[in-house]
Amino acid sequence: MTGLAILVLIPTTREPLRLRSLNRRPGLPAPAAFADGDYRPLPWSPDYARLCAPGGPVARLGGDGGLPHELRLSGSFDAGRSWEVPVCLAHGLAARGHRFVAEPAQADLILWATGAVDLDLAVLPGDYALLDKIERSRALLAAAPEVPLAVLLPDGPEREPAAAAFRALGRKEAPHILPAGNVPAAVEALTRPGRATAPEPRRRTLRLALPVSAAAAVGLVALGGFIALGARQAPSVGAGNEPAALPASLAEIAAPSPPPVETPAAIRVEELRAPPGSSCRRVAFGAEPAERRPVAPEDGDRLAPTRLVPELCGVAIAAAPGLRLEIGPELRAAALPPVRLADGAQGYFLRAAGRQNLVYAVQAQPKPGAALSGGRIIHALTR
Repeated sequence: MTGLAILVLIPTTREPLRLRSLNRRPGLPAPAAFADGDYRPLPWSPDYARLCAPGGPVARLGGDGGLPHELRLSGSFDAGRSWEVPVCLAHGLAARGHRFVAEPAQADLILWATGAVDLDLAVLPGDYALLDKIERSRALLAAAPEVPLAVLLPDGPEREPAAAAFRALGRKEAPHILPAGNVPAAVEALTRPGRATAPEPRRRTLRLALPVSAAAAVGLVALGGFIALGARQAPSVGAGNEPAALPASLAEIAAPSPPPVETPAAIRVEELRAPPGSSCRRVAFGAEPAERRPVAPEDGDRLAPTRLVPELCGVAIAAAPGLRLEIGPELRAAALPPVRLADGAQGYFLRAAGRQNLVYAVQAQPKPGAALSGGRIIHALTR
């Protein structure tokens, strides 16, 4: 099948953003999102990393969605989660051999979608300011009235008026309204074999599959152990970001580890700090190597508390060979998805919203056949 050239629009209440590219980047420790032409990840990039984490929602769309990707957009957002649906759709389309373009004139298909998803890739109903977003998209859509248009409109108070507004745009073909129940159903409607497969752009009638039945739209099992993407209340208006958080780490270039401190079960915990004159943001993205300072034992299975000073970026945790680690949920909730450091330790870089007092435990369990015994430590991060 010849892949389509697709322009993915992420509408906002200011202007529609364009998905510039979506490429695998094996060198990244976690998926990251960037504005076009900028090397600094966007503030909501950690949320994108969680969406694409191994075993998470995007990984269930097939292809290489569970591997680190670089997502590039024409800009960023103010607030909300409605970028999630178009980004998930893009991953699903990429997994099926389609590619992305940034200009309407280059596209075989324009995809306009908005909405937030839950752990099962269901589209969350809500008030997404659809009519306002359509109005802001009008000029861009008018630039290519002959290009087929597919639209995903979440359930909510403006869904029917929004569908009517799209049909009134005066395009060469009526817009194709996609199933709004979940992302896999929408991807299936776009990519069912024999539908959107013609090789030459602009020289065919694009035929999109009719909405699939409810039975075909289900089949994803609930995800277990995945970091929650947020509460299931109606998302905020706009296609925006949550408060800025520390981006994922390019931790492979972190400074070599100092001599380990022996703690129960040979668990090693180190502070990851920004060097003088630098910042955690620079450390996390490889501009500066992290300083690694051992956390000393204090009493029994407790380590000395670590102060939440501005230069503290996170912690590195490792265990002796033959042991596997179980990290307490308190630290996992406060940090980005863990990254593997150069010496094999797990690096937990704190999110901006996670810089608060917390106490977490680390359990070391022997792997099958290991002669070592397990152990447990407790560590506090305090202001």
